[in-house]
Amino acid sequence: MDNTIRWGVIGCGQIAVDKALPAIHAADGTCLVAVSDPLPERRRLAGETRPVELRDMPLREYDNYAGLLGDAEVDAVYISLPTGMHTEAVLAAMQAGKPTLCEKPLGRNLDEVLAMVRAAKETGTPLMTAYMSRFGSIYQEAARLIREGAVGTVTYVHADFSYPALESYPLGTPGSWRWTDAEGGGPVLDIGIYLAFALREWLDDRIETVCASALDRLAPAGLPVRDTTMAWFRTEGGIPGTFAATFTHSECRISVYGTKGRLDVDGCFAQGPGGRLTCRAGTVRYSIDNDMGDKARHFEHYLREIEHFSSALQTRADYHPSPDEVLADTQFLQALRDSATLGRPIVLPSIETLLENHSK
Repeated sequence: MDNTIRWGVIGCGQIAVDKALPAIHAADGTCLVAVSDPLPERRRLAGETRPVELRDMPLREYDNYAGLLGDAEVDAVYISLPTGMHTEAVLAAMQAGKPTLCEKPLGRNLDEVLAMVRAAKETGTPLMTAYMSRFGSIYQEAARLIREGAVGTVTYVHADFSYPALESYPLGTPGSWRWTDAEGGGPVLDIGIYLAFALREWLDDRIETVCASALDRLAPAGLPVRDTTMAWFRTEGGIPGTFAATFTHSECRISVYGTKGRLDVDGCFAQGPGGRLTCRAGTVRYSIDNDMGDKARHFEHYLREIEHFSSALQTRADYHPSPDEVLADTQFLQALRDSATLGRPIVLPSIETLLENHSK
């Protein structure tokens, strides 16, 4: 128990209660000791996620996260607040010296993420963003195959993620902020972030140039965000690609083309395990389905994510995504939005230049 990471959870909404909290309970070397939420009912639901044998153990409840961050028995915090509240909470956690796992997207724009990354660096406090999908078996297998040259030299990549958001989150429902929040809504932040981190990791390359366009296909007139963002891009290493994040139909695919063949990954970014990978190289065909099948728990990716960060804290090892990696992803997303607004290509500065300019 001396090496156990004692977690505090800030924000007891759906993702926390359904996924992250069960993951903390099931993970090796972790335990839940405190929760924070302004609503007593949500704090109660958080407590009920504990296994029956643990429910008699004390769980400290706070109606604000300042109290939780001041709790000496909390070793690390998981933040599952609305995106617009991330910056204030993360900065407070950094100042309190609490290693933090924060839900994605880390911030609504590049300035917010820069402020959080700089705070992590200045205080020396670990800050990881919750890219839970990257811990899936299919996602990791795709990264391995590309890294080991299964498709040869990568020559082109296409990334497409869409879902019918008007059906899923009609205007006037709680989830309709995706349509009405000009700063935090739209498909780029909501689902484009998955494509951003997968492209960076799978290609092991930084996107350097972006040319994007935003338009409406199905969204009602007068909304502050567009339902479709399309772009072409080029990486620093010269790989060309296309990108689409939309709220118009059902699709989730990344296709990687190379000198030896092609790799397709479908549907690997859902909250629960799933998806399909197909790799075709010459006469060889390789495919896997459903990311562990029936053996996987519905919170499997979150479990692996919690164990990864907890283990890094216990052993002082590296963790991924690192703050600089998240900064690169945010820089790409910001460039997509800026390019669509300005109507011209955007060239992204290096992370080192970005941090240096932000400090001035």
